[in-house]
This record gives sequence, C-alpha cells and structure tokens, in this order.
Amino acid sequence: MPKERPSLYGLHAVTGWLLEHLLNRPNGRSRNLPVVVALGPRGTGKTALLREVEYRCERIPHAYLDFERSEREPREVLGELAFELSKHWKQFGRLAFPQLWLCLLIVGSTLHTRADNRREAIRQLRRIVSDTQPIEQNRTGIVELVRSTGTATSGLPVWAAPAADGLLRGLGWFGRRRLLRNVPRLPGAQGSSVDVLIDLAKWANDDDRADVRDDVDAIFFEAFLHDLRRAYAGFNGSRRTLNCIVLLDNVHTPAGRKFLLALQEARGRVPGESDPMVVFASSRTWIPYWSDSWHRPGAHRFHDDDDARPREHRTGDIPWPSPRTPADIDTDWPDTDSRECPWNPWYLLDLSRLTTEAIADLADDVVGQGMHADRWITDFTRGLTAGHPGGTVEVLTALARSDDRERATTARSIFDSPLPQPVSETETAESTVRERVSALLRDFGPPPARRDLVTASAARNVDMLYRPVVLDSAMPNGELLLETLRNQLWIREDFGRGPDLAINPWLRRILLQELADRPDTDPRDWTRTHTLCRDIYRRDGQAAAAHYHDLALGDLGAVVGYLGRPFESNGAEFDVPAAAAWLSDLDLITSAPNRLGGTAAPIDQVAELVRGNGLGPDNTLAWLVACLWVSNDPVADPERALNHTIENEFRQLARGRGRGAGVLHERAEKYR
Repeated sequence: MPKERPSLYGLHAVTGWLLEHLLNRPNGRSRNLPVVVALGPRGTGKTALLREVEYRCERIPHAYLDFERSEREPREVLGELAFELSKHWKQFGRLAFPQLWLCLLIVGSTLHTRADNRREAIRQLRRIVSDTQPIEQNRTGIVELVRSTGTATSGLPVWAAPAADGLLRGLGWFGRRRLLRNVPRLPGAQGSSVDVLIDLAKWANDDDRADVRDDVDAIFFEAFLHDLRRAYAGFNGSRRTLNCIVLLDNVHTPAGRKFLLALQEARGRVPGESDPMVVFASSRTWIPYWSDSWHRPGAHRFHDDDDARPREHRTGDIPWPSPRTPADIDTDWPDTDSRECPWNPWYLLDLSRLTTEAIADLADDVVGQGMHADRWITDFTRGLTAGHPGGTVEVLTALARSDDRERATTARSIFDSPLPQPVSETETAESTVRERVSALLRDFGPPPARRDLVTASAARNVDMLYRPVVLDSAMPNGELLLETLRNQLWIREDFGRGPDLAINPWLRRILLQELADRPDTDPRDWTRTHTLCRDIYRRDGQAAAAHYHDLALGDLGAVVGYLGRPFESNGAEFDVPAAAAWLSDLDLITSAPNRLGGTAAPIDQVAELVRGNGLGPDNTLAWLVACLWVSNDPVADPERALNHTIENEFRQLARGRGRGAGVLHERAEKYR
C-alpha cells in the first residue's frame, strides 16, 4: 500500500501559482529565473515542500538531491542531476548531456597521467572519443574505462558506468561531430579543444590547485547548461513545453553553498542566455552571499545605499527585502509571463510561520476529525508555537489524542502529553511532546553552550547573551551563540519598543522549559537566573524590565506597587500619552514567563497568586496583573477563560481617570 503523502498547509501559492509560473515557457522560450529557496529553522517543512513539488512534477524531467546525505564536488552534483534528468519522460523524451558526460569521462580517465606527453595523450583521447567513427562502436571501451577509473575522488559516482552506456547510446551523429569542437574552455586556455580536454583531466586531478579546480568546475557548469539549452532547441523544443526542475535539499551545507554560488555565476557568465531549468532549494541557515541584496533576519539594518547592491540583482522593486512569505507571492509576481523576472538571482521564501488560517485548517484535519475544531484550539496552538510548523503538528497531534471534555486539561500539561513515536513500519512507541521538541536544541553546540543559551532565555530579548556574569559555563561566548541563532534563523526582530532582537517564541518556550526543570541546587536555576537579570536591569535604570523578572519570580506585590503609582491618590487622572505609556509597561511586565504548572483552573491560579502575595481580594490592579500574566501564557489559560475578568478589571480601573480612561476602555474591548 503506498505511503500517504503528508498534507501541506499554507503553501498552495508555492505549489500552485508560483510553480506553474516558473515551469511555463512563454512562446516556447527560456527565461531568466531565480533560484527559489525555502528558508526556515529546523522543523518548518522545507523538505516536505520539495517533495510535494517533486510529486507535482512527476511527469516532467526533474531531479532531487539532498546535500546532507554526503559531501559532493560540483561536478559530481551535475553528474547526478544529469543522470536523473536524462531518464525517458513520456512527452519530453530523453534529455541528452553529451558535453557534460564527455567532461566527466575525461576527468575519470587516466588521461591526466599522460598530460606531459601530448602526443600520447591525444592518441588516448581519440581512443576514448572518436570524431571520425560512430561513438557507439567505442561504447564498450568507454564504459570499461569508467568502471576501472571512476573512483570517489574522480568525481564519478557508482552509477557512472551504466549512465555512460545509456547516454552514449542516445548520442546522435550531429552531436558526435560537434562534441569535441564545442568543449567549453578554461579561462586563458590555449590550443585546440583536444588540448583543453587534456588540461581539464590534468587540473581536475591536481589536489594542490584548488584555484584551478574552481575553473574546472566552471567548465562543467557551462557544459551542463549548454547541453540543457540544446535539449530544448530545434525540433525537440516544440514538444518540451515545460521547463525541467531541479530540487536541492539542505543547501546550507558547504557543498550546497558552493554549488549554488557556482550555478549563479555560470548562469550570469553569458549575458542574454537563459536556460530551461527551474531550481527549488531549501536551507535552514542563512548563506552570506544572499546579503548582497537581501536583509538577513535578525541583523541590524544598515542598507541605506542601494548602489551597494549588484546591478544585476533584482528584488521586486523592494530595497533590501526580508525573506518573503507565501502570502506575498500574489503581489511579488506578475500575472503575465514576461521574459524579465522581477527577482534575480534569488527568491527567498520564509516558511517559519504558519498563518492563523493554515493552523485552523490543520486543526480541523488533525483534531476536528472531519468536523471543525474548537476556535480556542487554533488560538492556543498559535500562541504557544508562534506558527512553527513542526511544533504546530506536535501540539495538535497531542491534543487529538484526548476527547473533547479533557482537551483543555491536556493543553495545560501539553509538554508532558504522550505522542506516538514510530519505531518501525509495524511498531510504535510513545514519547512526550517535551522529548520530541527538545531535538531542536541539538544545533547549538556542546552542552556548555546549550546551558548558556538556556540561561540567557530568561530575558525577553537577547540582552543576557552579552552578559558573561549571567552565563556560567567555563568559557561563555554569548556572541557566538547569538550568531548561531541568527544564522539558523531563530531570531525575531521586534520594532514595537525600538529595534529589538528576540529568540523565536517557540524555541524560547523550549529553552524556558529546560530552565524551569533545573533543580534548586543549580547555580543558575529559575530563581537565581531571574534574580540576576532583575538586578542588572535595576542597576541600568530599566524599571519595567526589572519588574518583568520580579513577576517571573512570582513577586506580584512588587509589580503592583510599581504599576499602581499613578493610582495612589484618589481621583488621579491620566492623559492619553500617560495612559499609553502605562499600558506599554503593563504589556512588557505581564509578558514575563512563569512556571506555575499544574492543571488548576486559571481563575484559581489567579486567586492563589493574589492571596499568596498578601493582596486583598478587592485589589483591582492585583487581579488585573495576575489575570494578564496567567492569560498571556497559552498553557496556563488555553481557552482564554480569563478574558471576561480582564475586561471587567480594565473598566473598573478606568473609572474617573480622565481622558486616559478612554485608552483603558479601548484595551478592555479586546477582551470582550
């Protein structure tokens, strides 16, 4: 029974309109197309997207390659792609790559051992490929040559021999006559095409000449693209009505980065020449050369000079854009198939966040079981995971395992909820949501580095990564951790209180769970860490930030004392700016993390907080702060049961407060 393909949510614009637009060949001609790169940290569905694109393109020439499976040289990658693309496709026939395969055969031969004796080298080369006899007559000898010399270091994979056999069988007379005459040239190469091939074999096998090997790789790219253009020219072009497509997974590896850059350079080497190839790639880290024309998430914006961007780069008339989202596709791409694409050479897509609509659709399928899931499930999941696709699936899967009556209770202990864990095709074991999502931490270096990251997560932003006094590993390096977070796309930019950098909410939630689990004997347990952070902000004169950590420590009395100052005198009035500033402090402080835990009802937790801090049951501000703190944590109040109480407390606090009361009433409306 075929395995069911996982459904994708929120990506219809990518797998539908964008894919069709890129595959189309207006008037049967190729266009300059960008490499589309799906970006996002681990667990955001990048590979699933490429597999979906592969499924939709199963009837046209396509190739899929994962750079994480093994390191490859660019020439080997091109060989693998050519092997996949040259399969027989019902409508498109078989794409031939004679020039590329000739280069691969020569590099894999022993020709370089005779390069100093040109006469003998030429004689051997003519034995390999003859321009006076049908190449099919030499096919057996060439295949034997590949079998005997095609090693891993030569750039020839294990399937080289059978692939050579198939490609050589399909090489026509015209291609045989032109094969040697049209070999791409090394920069500065002298002599005939035969000399170029001899030098190609020699330099490609010279381990001491990395600079020359880059030039050799350039020849392979030119051969590959030349073959691809010829495959779509003339009579064959009339039946090849759609571009071919190449899918490159995990291009953040060294081999993937090198290949992408070399492909871009090869495409731009011949102005005016386009190729009939769509390229979709995926990466979970930022690649530096994208910063030539794109804004890296989590980096400060200093791109004031548009002239700093390469002239040939196009970003849809948006100066230094951040990676686009699937929702941007409709406006980013024209309705007409113009030859001039608005994006070049990259189109970066951010897959790190599902929209509310996509989460609702996923909740309906996973939890609703054919019916609409309760609205609170969508809001709870989005608030908890910040739309992280992998986290969203894990949370909804855990909720789906409990019935309607127990679902809210399950949500309040979601990290300890069981999940099925596949062991084999026939067996499953159980793990918890906490165990499953903790795998996201494996990308952050050895245990001391991860420990520092957990400690620094106590702060609402990345401030504590710059404070060695807070980090307690043997050699703390918060700047390196921050760079890792940036490169792996785990940093969010917040412009609400000025430019601010914060850890992705879902990753931070996991880190805070680790912090809360530390025993009381740990020198950086929850209490000691938040106390250190509070004292630092207090010394810096950042009162609201200091009280943020007071509330994380459960000190509701200190927070109420600070926020209650404007209300100390009876009849004190707010003006509008003062009320807005007060709400800003309230929002910051009540966004503090907690470790309340348990499955108690939200209103019971609030009552216990107020009573435990020695505050009276009629203290409006205490109830408001406690309700907001609990409600801001989706796990503590998954069904938003405290909304009605929060609305009433805002209205009670607003009585007699002058013009600023209107601001408080407007906030109360949000909780109606």
